[in-house]
Amino acid sequence: MPAAATAAHGQIVLEGIHAVVPPVFQTMAGLSAEPGTVFQPVQQPLVLQGVAGAIGLSGKVSGMVYTSFGKGLASFIAEKILGSVSSDQDLSDVVAELTNMVTGNLKSRFSDLGYNCTLTPPSVVAGNKISVNPKNCTIGVGLEFLVEGSPEPLCVYFFGVFNQ
Repeated sequence: MPAAATAAHGQIVLEGIHAVVPPVFQTMAGLSAEPGTVFQPVQQPLVLQGVAGAIGLSGKVSGMVYTSFGKGLASFIAEKILGSVSSDQDLSDVVAELTNMVTGNLKSRFSDLGYNCTLTPPSVVAGNKISVNPKNCTIGVGLEFLVEGSPEPLCVYFFGVFNQ
């Protein structure tokens, strides 16, 4: 795929992430999420810490969306959503649901542009050195969000390709 098309697709992804994350966090947790640092391209391998969600896409867009929450941020948001101190399972469930909502809204934006795709169920992992090293992707972008009330940022990453 020509570099100009790849750059344009990367911009579509970043604009989508920028558009979908704040309303998801406002609706689910009553918190603002302000866009911060843009990662374009994302350095690989990417190392995540805390609690990370992942959802695959296949079709005219194929790849993975990752959300990365520091453990403190995941706990803070889970408490806001659930109304009490949360267990590790609660953190996993909240991260999975937020990742699903972000990716589902991103998928809807892609479909509106003619890039239909399907999603896998979310996966969640926790740890200090979660290594992500995607293969065969032409786009690797990410966006950091500063979440109201938390010193830890949320990061959302996309690795993938737009197929014809």
